[in-house]
Amino acid sequence: MEDPINEELPIEEIIINHIFDEIFDKKYHPGLKLSESVFAKEFNVSRDIVRKAFSQLQSMGILTYKKNQGFCIKWLTQKDTEDVYATRNIIEAGVITLVTQKHALGLIDLSSLKNEVETEKYFKTTFRNGEYVKTSCDFHLNLALLSENSYLINALKPLIPLSILAGLVYDDKHTHFCSYDEHADLISAIKSNDIDYAKSIMNRHLHHCVEALNFNKRDV
Repeated sequence: MEDPINEELPIEEIIINHIFDEIFDKKYHPGLKLSESVFAKEFNVSRDIVRKAFSQLQSMGILTYKKNQGFCIKWLTQKDTEDVYATRNIIEAGVITLVTQKHALGLIDLSSLKNEVETEKYFKTTFRNGEYVKTSCDFHLNLALLSENSYLINALKPLIPLSILAGLVYDDKHTHFCSYDEHADLISAIKSNDIDYAKSIMNRHLHHCVEALNFNKRDV
């Protein structure tokens, strides 16, 4: 498979992907302060460019900012993570219901979701771990977009970045869980046109997402 990402990424996106990878590899930990000047020197760019990247991560909920302290990686506890996924389970039951209904009526095309699963698998198998976690979580937001329900979409939006952070911080390198396999299962469940079945697959998948995290061995 060809690289699904354009090589000419904006430098802000390159910086963001670098931070994701460093969190995933436990080189950056929650609470760590990130220096604009250090990043500017490392990537040979202006501090304004670095600040744009940091601000994007702040808007996603990955970084926090305090005056006179700068940008730090957000603390996300086990309870925070479990609450995020419990809330997602409620919202995404509605999402999967609407998407399955629309599919049964022939109103939506699932090909874009299939392509995302392939991209997700590519990132995982090529060890682009930060991008893998992000793509894995973004699958759910793109699924929600197919529902065309703005209330569900807007309710889910702030929870996706927090799920990305949890996946980066609490990744268990010994787990056999592969989100792209279960995302393929979700697509198949939607195609079944059986709403109860599709909801049960979503419920199972989100529980597996939490079970695959390791809350006991965080390097901080």
